[in-house]
Amino acid sequence: MTALPPLLDAAVDRLESSSWPEVTSTWSRLTPTGFPVELATASQSTGPRGSGGLRWTAEVAGPELPEAHRLPRAAALLAASGQAPQPDLVARLVAAQSSTALRFGAWLGGRETTGRTPGLKLYAELPSLAAAQLPGRIEAAWYRLPTGTRPRMLGVEPARGRYELYARLPSVDVFDLLTFLYAAGHPAALTVLDAGLPDGLRRLSGRRLGLSMAWIADSPITLTLFVSARTLFPMAPDALAELAPALKRVRRLHVRSALVAIGLDPARDELSVSVGLVPAGPGRPVGSKSGRAATLHNVGKTITRAQ
Repeated sequence: MTALPPLLDAAVDRLESSSWPEVTSTWSRLTPTGFPVELATASQSTGPRGSGGLRWTAEVAGPELPEAHRLPRAAALLAASGQAPQPDLVARLVAAQSSTALRFGAWLGGRETTGRTPGLKLYAELPSLAAAQLPGRIEAAWYRLPTGTRPRMLGVEPARGRYELYARLPSVDVFDLLTFLYAAGHPAALTVLDAGLPDGLRRLSGRRLGLSMAWIADSPITLTLFVSARTLFPMAPDALAELAPALKRVRRLHVRSALVAIGLDPARDELSVSVGLVPAGPGRPVGSKSGRAATLHNVGKTITRAQ
């Protein structure tokens, strides 16, 4: 079995060393199956500009670590890799988390792209917007979102100077996002979605959506919509592979599609689609090389080689 990329391999090793091995593969809120690691096909464009690579997200430790301790642990892991987030930002986020009940605390993400230095990403649960101290243009766009939108987490990639604010949307029609899309610099977004999705905008009708805004300094805002793979194509799951061709290469493996990420870049007139993947089947300890961990290794290798 070929080893996973180093940063992901280290994340799996931390989970394998959990003192609660019986529940390590089934407890996490990260994935629909409870598995504590999600792999993702790198964003594949519906046009000629798709990119390759491997992305992953993982719990920072086994289930025995309290949620309130996960953000400091994640920040320490980034610092140990030479990618420390700003201490004052971490302090604000920790303070905000200390005053509320947490669902997950923090996750750790990684990006493994051919020819580039691997990067880490902190996902911090965000009880309120105040802790993030958003740039004015991001905050202005936020308040154009439909009433009932809730912040979920803040993503921080120190090596790229990139931040990403994630939100849970209420049940809305996609046309309810039009004012927000203009405020975020994406006036053509609905046209791009209508052209890029099977059945156009009707494909998103009635689906519960998540959304993120990502930014680097003064660069344009990049938007991503999130939707469950099972609800996006409930009657034709194979149709998802037409949007994310990398899925065709992992069909023989024992995996389940999780979230679909539909990226929108204001500089492009096409979608980029990424799909989260988790090992399927009955839960086994992460360290069981004959079970789901073996699937994790095989999926990671397949995605990396194929792209």
